[in-house]
Amino acid sequence: MNRVFIFLAIAIFTGCASTTVPRNDSGFVEVANLKAFEGCYKNCSNTSDGSALACLSDIVWPKVFGIENKPEAVFIKQEDNNRLIVSAISNGMILKKSAFEAGRDFEFENGRIELDREYIASGARETGNVFIGVGTGKTVLGLDAHGEGRVSQSVSFAGTGFLIIPIAGAATDVSKIERSEGLCNSS
Repeated sequence: MNRVFIFLAIAIFTGCASTTVPRNDSGFVEVANLKAFEGCYKNCSNTSDGSALACLSDIVWPKVFGIENKPEAVFIKQEDNNRLIVSAISNGMILKKSAFEAGRDFEFENGRIELDREYIASGARETGNVFIGVGTGKTVLGLDAHGEGRVSQSVSFAGTGFLIIPIAGAATDVSKIERSEGLCNSS
């Protein structure tokens, strides 16, 4: 009988939390305006420093670039006080260029660019999905103390598995995106 109570206690309090942070992470620094983001960045983080894999092109233009045509770099230029022009670059050529405006496409708060929060609901309708519940995701872009790009992507969820097991969790992946002016020289 005690085993049944132990199993139920474990099942009731099922939850997890996970955080991935690169080595020597200095956290976000507060910048005064969007001009601080200007420059050329390698498109994807280098996972050898402990960063989670993150590619700016996937964040800025979801589902536009595949593995075979992922850009090498992303160039950011400030236009006006609250607009960023973002270009995807490979081999010195612009593959895609878009304008994003603070207050419409993102929020600029505490020196960070905060993208709109995503909300997801699951009703376990897909084959193999045993989760019923809700989740939310948030992406924050900023700079670290060395002027490199810093991406924080977090998700949290709560619901039930197999209709009876309460499940809750949260995960945060932090990535460092290096500046690399040489990749954007001709733009």
